[in-house]
Amino acid sequence: MQSVVISDTHFGLSSSTLKDPKKVDLLMQEISKNGNGCDEAILLGDIFDFWRARPEKAVRDSRYFLKKISEMDLKIRYIVGNHDHHLVVLKQEEEFMERVARGDLYPVYVPSLRWSQTINGLNIEMFYPTFQARRCHRNFLFAHGHHLDGFQTFSLQVVEQLRRFSGEERSPADLEMMMTYTYESIYRSSYIGEMVTFEDRLWNAHNTVQRLKSDVLKKLRFTPVERHYEAILQFICDQNKGMVDCFLYGDTHQADIYQRKSGPLAVNTGSFTREEGKCSGYELPDTYVLINEDGLALRQLGKLEPIFLCEFF
Repeated sequence: MQSVVISDTHFGLSSSTLKDPKKVDLLMQEISKNGNGCDEAILLGDIFDFWRARPEKAVRDSRYFLKKISEMDLKIRYIVGNHDHHLVVLKQEEEFMERVARGDLYPVYVPSLRWSQTINGLNIEMFYPTFQARRCHRNFLFAHGHHLDGFQTFSLQVVEQLRRFSGEERSPADLEMMMTYTYESIYRSSYIGEMVTFEDRLWNAHNTVQRLKSDVLKKLRFTPVERHYEAILQFICDQNKGMVDCFLYGDTHQADIYQRKSGPLAVNTGSFTREEGKCSGYELPDTYVLINEDGLALRQLGKLEPIFLCEFF
């Protein structure tokens, strides 16, 4: 199976590249030309931006992109991220109501979800927090990547403090519950223009700090994926997925590839957003990954040659 991997399109925002039909057409042309019979599209989350745009606008902006994927007869696999996390909540609520109907009211923690969702008339296979597959004789693990950043550590610290007051031990579900509490609060605020403006200011301040940090780490010769590598190894271990040869994620908008000896190949697919004047030295807009029997290519939209090519032997 040949795959195209796309992350962080952020439909709903003005900075979303693929809300432009001409850019979508160009992407489809490149997939047809370089994909060697591509038959699968893996979407790594933050496809919709439900945090800074109204959900109906986010979905509406995605119509042409999803239509073109459907016309190419690509099977769509969608791993949910943090900006579109509300899709996970909707699934959890649906399962809860089914249990209510049966009279099964015991609390249930489901560490991973897989379901079918119809979006814009298309049947899409949904996953959270990971999708694992065998491709090109290798074990691939796909995730959005929001479990790797500092918010996870902060959330766990908050939970541990709360558990101390109650005298209970921290449970495996605590992190997801804490993240859901935060994500749903931001999602609900997308309908309030003043809150979106306030959150944008916080987001811009956060990005400024991240750019400064990236520039410092760049001088120290730490690449974006290298900085995440230990967290990636821990995440793979926590997910109990066994041997992983290739780990692909998005979230940071920083396309990059890194591997340590005897460790998995780690690839950040980048994003399809263009925020003028807000990119660090490592951010390349409009990047994606193609996987076929020959290898893995990290490409940038409109460029003839891949940014990086990893051949499989």
